[in-house]
This record gives sequence, structure tokens and C-alpha cells, in this order.
Amino acid sequence: MDTVLSLLLTAAVGLFVAWPFVRPRRRAAGGEADVSPLEQQKLEAYRAIKEAELDVRMGKLSDEDFGLIQAKYRQQALAAIAALEDAKQSGRIEKKTAAVRRPRRIAFCPACGRKVAPRSNFCGACGRSLREAVA
Repeated sequence: MDTVLSLLLTAAVGLFVAWPFVRPRRRAAGGEADVSPLEQQKLEAYRAIKEAELDVRMGKLSDEDFGLIQAKYRQQALAAIAALEDAKQSGRIEKKTAAVRRPRRIAFCPACGRKVAPRSNFCGACGRSLREAVA
């Protein structure tokens, strides 16, 4: 009986330790899962520039090489930003990026001017709907 119990306990601990390696991966908390390909290209270029800056500070990369890498990824980021602007102006912006945006919150009731709690739907003083005020 002790052997079976110790085997079950060992298996449970092994599963607990191995779970982060076998579970399905999720995207970062910033909502990158719902980002358009152009936004993703822009973010990847920004990350590459930041990584190159770190490499220069650590002495792994020369200033000349950093200049080349920075110019390359800056060009990619600018191309993605220009394409995003063109898409916005022509009305072809994807619904995914609009869904990622957070709804606006207001700090004071527009009717009575009293301060409202951060996630309130109604004013505590006058009872007015705050969702209508945001829209």
C-alpha cells in the first residue's frame, strides 16, 4: 500500500512540475493574440531594435552593426506603420484590432460631477448610466 501511495504521489508531483512544458501556449497578456499581421510586424521590429540595444550595452554588438540592424528594423516598422495608416484611411482596418482596444472609462459623472468608481456602470449619486456617457 505504501508503494502505491508513493508512486501516485511521485506521479502527481511529476505532472505538476511538467505541466508548464506540456500545456498549450497562450499569447502574452497584452492581447497580441488578436493583433493584425501588420501590427505584429511592427511589434516584432520594435522588439528586435530593443534586443539590439541591449546587445550593444552588453558589448556583444559593435556600434556599426547596431546601426545596420537598427536601420533594417526601423524600415520594417515604418513600412508596417504606413500600411496600417493606409488601411485606417481606406476603412479596411480589421475588426480584430478594434476589439483589442479597451473601452473608455470616465472618472466623474457627466450629470452630477461626482467621482465614480473605476469599473462602475452607473453613478452612485444620481444613478445615471455611465455607458451612455462614454458612447
